[in-house]
Amino acid sequence: GARFHGAEVREDIVSALKQGDEKIIFDLEGVASMSNSFADECFAKLALFFSIDEVKQRTTFKNANPFIRSVIATAFKTRLTQMAI
Repeated sequence: GARFHGAEVREDIVSALKQGDEKIIFDLEGVASMSNSFADECFAKLALFFSIDEVKQRTTFKNANPFIRSVIATAFKTRLTQMAI
């Protein structure tokens, strides 16, 4: 379920990034946990559609607890490593 829901959210993010040049802020206040599969599908797979530099410039996270920050960072590292192979 988490991967499926992550893909749904990612589709909206990709659409928003393609349509405008505004920065997208992901406010994770109140989010206590996130699965690796959701983080990969929703956030890390953005690197399949945009350069990692563009993702960094056009998105930001706020109010993410240390656990969530770690899950998202790990998802990006794993995805980028897979793409480099």
